[in-house]
Amino acid sequence: MVVLATGVGLFHNGYGPMALMDRGADLLSPSEAKARLDGTMRAAMAAITPPLSYFGGFYVVDRRQEHADGEPSLRSDVREVASVRTKVAPSKVPVLLDGMARFWGGDCRRSDTTTGSQATHYTQLHCSGRGDTLFTISVATVTADSAVTVTLSADVFGVHYQPEKDYGAPPIGERQTGQAPAPDLDDPYWSH
Repeated sequence: MVVLATGVGLFHNGYGPMALMDRGADLLSPSEAKARLDGTMRAAMAAITPPLSYFGGFYVVDRRQEHADGEPSLRSDVREVASVRTKVAPSKVPVLLDGMARFWGGDCRRSDTTTGSQATHYTQLHCSGRGDTLFTISVATVTADSAVTVTLSADVFGVHYQPEKDYGAPPIGERQTGQAPAPDLDDPYWSH
């Protein structure tokens, strides 16, 4: 009975036969993933001039689907996100996006969509970041005369699974609330 209980415990904690294949895979450690994410976010934030202010950040860990035999996967993808606190005028969005595309060397892909009853327009610029990291700047615009919502994020793929709490605080500090409030800081350049 003890052997069966031990086997079940190991199976559900990633030590079954299929999950052992994950252990031999070339996965980033959580500390390597955090360093890549933080480095990408710091570099992007430093490239924006004049500098923007941020609400704080957080990490999202997306654990891969369990294996066919039901074992939990040891693989995950990790994202770091920071919301811009500075009000950005719609006329400054092209400047911001072009600056990021130039900074990342033009290896970027842009997508535009409009959704919802308020006809919110979303623009995303996906760029190759540092060290196999994907950098994305997302802009949401509700009306042409209102400030936009800007979010920066960096993603790494193929990371040994660890829960979000194990990643600690992002370089700009943790977000204090569950939802980022609307941009509230006026800037002589970005807000007008």
